[in-house]
Amino acid sequence: MSSPPSVLFVLPWDLSAAGGVNQVVINLARETARRGRLRPIIFCADWSQEAFHTTEYEGMMLVTGRLRAPLAVEHRLRNLFAFAHGLRSELQAWRTFVGQHNIQVINPHYAGLNYFLFALLGSADRHKFRLIYSLHGADLSALRDDGPLTRAVARHMFGQANAIVSCSEDLGRKAQRLLALSEDKLHTIYNGIDVDELEHSRDNDFRPDIGDFDSYLVNVATFEHKKGQDTLLEAYTTLVRGGLKSALVLIGRSTPHLATLRSQARRLGLHGRVFFIPDLDHARTLATIRQADLLVQPSREEPFGITLLEAGYLGTPIVATRVGGIPEVLGVYYPYLVKPDNPAELAASIDEALFNPTETQRQIKLIKRQVSTRFTWGTAYSRYEALWSGSA
Repeated sequence: MSSPPSVLFVLPWDLSAAGGVNQVVINLARETARRGRLRPIIFCADWSQEAFHTTEYEGMMLVTGRLRAPLAVEHRLRNLFAFAHGLRSELQAWRTFVGQHNIQVINPHYAGLNYFLFALLGSADRHKFRLIYSLHGADLSALRDDGPLTRAVARHMFGQANAIVSCSEDLGRKAQRLLALSEDKLHTIYNGIDVDELEHSRDNDFRPDIGDFDSYLVNVATFEHKKGQDTLLEAYTTLVRGGLKSALVLIGRSTPHLATLRSQARRLGLHGRVFFIPDLDHARTLATIRQADLLVQPSREEPFGITLLEAGYLGTPIVATRVGGIPEVLGVYYPYLVKPDNPAELAASIDEALFNPTETQRQIKLIKRQVSTRFTWGTAYSRYEALWSGSA
C-alpha cells in the first residue's frame, strides 16, 4: 500500500530548541495536518544519528538523522573529503526515504550548507519532488559572514530550488543582493500566529518572579548583540532615573552573550530590577507577554518578529525599532518605532507608550485587527501550498 503524499519540513536542530524558526515549522506542520491534503513529516538534523530514527510529535511523524555540509568553518578539506566519501550512500538513503514516504515537497528551514544534499538530490530527481528553501534571517547572516566560498556554494544550492521563501520583503531583498538569487524564484510569505494557542494562553496563570514589583516591561529575543538588549538596558536606566516603577524582564534563548548583558545590568546598578529568564517555554512566554505593560523589541536586525504578532493579538503595547521586517508587521506609520542603537529615543518612546494610554490602546486595536486578518498560519499555509503545488 503506497504512502499518502507528504511534505517534509527540515530543521537543522532539535525540535525542542527555543526560537521562532521552530514555531514556524511546528505551526505549518499543524496546519498541513489540519488541511489533510498532504501528510506533514518533520526532519531534525542530529549529528549523533547515522541512520534515520523515527518517532512522533503531536501525532505527526518526526525523523532525526545526520546532514553533513560540504564545507565547514574549520578543517574544510577534511570535511569536504568526508562529505564526498559518504555522498553516494547518503543520496541513496535519501532517495529510498523520499520514495517510501511519497514525499512531494522538501521544505528546509533556516537554510545553510547542511542542506546542500537536497540540491544534489533535486538535480538528479527533480521530477520526483519540489524543493522549497525558507530563509529566516540569521541563516542569511551566517552565509554572509562565512566568506565568499560559502556564498558561492550557497548560490549553487539555491539555484537548484524550485522556490525560495523569505519571511519579509526586506529579507528577500537582502537575500537577492547577497546571493544573486533569481527574482522569479523569490517569494515573501509572512509568518503567522496560532489564534487557538493565543486564546488558550489567557488561561495560563504563570507570572515571572519580579520580586516586589507590581508591573514589568518585557523583551523576548535570543540573547545576542543584534537583538539590541544592551540598548534597552541603557534606555531602562534612563527611565528608572526618571521615576519608572516597573521591572524589566528579558526572555530569550541562552547564548554566551547573556553573561555580557548580566554584567552590563550590574554595572548600570539595575540589580534587583532586571530579571533574565533564559530558555522559557513558549506557553509561559506568551503568559509573560500578555501580562506585561509593554513589549520592547530594540533589535539592530529583525527579519520579521513573530513576538510582535503575539503581543499585538494579546493586547500588549509595543515599542520597537524601525529595522528589517518590523515596519511590514506594525506599519510604516506606527508611532512607537525608533532608530536602532539610540537609547535616548527608545526611552522617550517607551515613556510615550506607557503614559499616553489613549493613543497606545488605539494602536493596539489596529494591530490586533491587522494580525487577525493578515498574519495567520492559515494565510501562510495557503501561500506555501501554492508554491508546493507549483501554482504560485
